[in-house]
Amino acid sequence: MPEKLEKKQVLVICRSAAGQMYLGVLLNRIWYTPVLTKTAEEGVKLARTNQFTLIAFDGDLPETELRSALSLLRVHESVKDIPLAVFLSSNSPVSTEEFIGAGCSAVLTKPLDLALVFGVLGRLSGQPRSTHRVTAKIRVEIAEGTPERFLSGVDISEGGIYLRTTEPLQTGSVIHLRFTLPRDAERIETGAKVVRHIPLSSQLETQPGMGLQFIDPTPAITQKLRNFVQWEMIGDLEWEATF
Repeated sequence: MPEKLEKKQVLVICRSAAGQMYLGVLLNRIWYTPVLTKTAEEGVKLARTNQFTLIAFDGDLPETELRSALSLLRVHESVKDIPLAVFLSSNSPVSTEEFIGAGCSAVLTKPLDLALVFGVLGRLSGQPRSTHRVTAKIRVEIAEGTPERFLSGVDISEGGIYLRTTEPLQTGSVIHLRFTLPRDAERIETGAKVVRHIPLSSQLETQPGMGLQFIDPTPAITQKLRNFVQWEMIGDLEWEATF
């Protein structure tokens, strides 16, 4: 079974209940523990008693209020050294360059691209994985190289897939895959390399199999996989403006 990421604590500052719900649910689904608050002042107080890996800040505020909040978050001793990711609409009164110049670590524009959010927050928080995985039952045809012609995929990302098998190939092995995503009729064909080998063991929580990294998938395949992961993760969520 693929390893889980360490669940790191994130301070979420957003004054609307809808925005807090959206960011809280999204962060929880990509393996963070969100701590919600409405204002920068409340966030500073929470930081005195909590160890936050990063701050997620909804920047859709009136300009005066926004600049005041940013100033507090970048100078107060409790939070000034914590990476700050700002989420904002394209019509923000403050430009991306101004946010970065004010000490923000990243600016992410709504509607959010999950792959971009995962990659940026992962870089800021020190997560080792660059793309998010989702659970999905996928029948995968192996063109060559394994005793079994068909294997079950149990999770997938835009970068790779985990196949369940009691006879995993050795790390470094290269195979060719064919499969279709759920709710899609178009077949995907791509090469893949074994990057993780988990043999059958007596531990019930360990699912024997092999983790595969896709080899040079076409841009169209990568986009199809990215869209599938995004829909599975946040297709049921909608961002509502603060105002």
